[in-house]
Amino acid sequence: MLTALTSRRIAVAAAGVALLSMTAACGGSGNAALCTEAQQLITSYTSSMASNVGDLEKFNQSNQKLGDDLKALAAKSDGDAASAMNDVAASMSGLKIDAKDPAAAAAALPEFSKKLTEAGVKLQTACS
Repeated sequence: MLTALTSRRIAVAAAGVALLSMTAACGGSGNAALCTEAQQLITSYTSSMASNVGDLEKFNQSNQKLGDDLKALAAKSDGDAASAMNDVAASMSGLKIDAKDPAAAAAALPEFSKKLTEAGVKLQTACS
């Protein structure tokens, strides 16, 4: 139960980043196409979270994949957009839930949520 609850909280935090980045609309950024692609990656991730809640291995793989994909996208970008994408990527890649110690993930959730929210705001600003 704690594992599913923790996974859902993490998915909610990631969904918050997706919503923030979607409101940016990427209008004035020189990286508009890359910002749009970042939005799509985050949206796809949050959509798939429901199916991964009960499977920590898939959940951890999804987190790593989003981090890797955003890092690759950041490498194509520049300036604040690249920095923001790297921040979100680092947060997601660093998020691993150990099935043997889900309480540790629950304890780390507030700091993870804070960093992910800050990165989401940074992405929104960079892509607006």
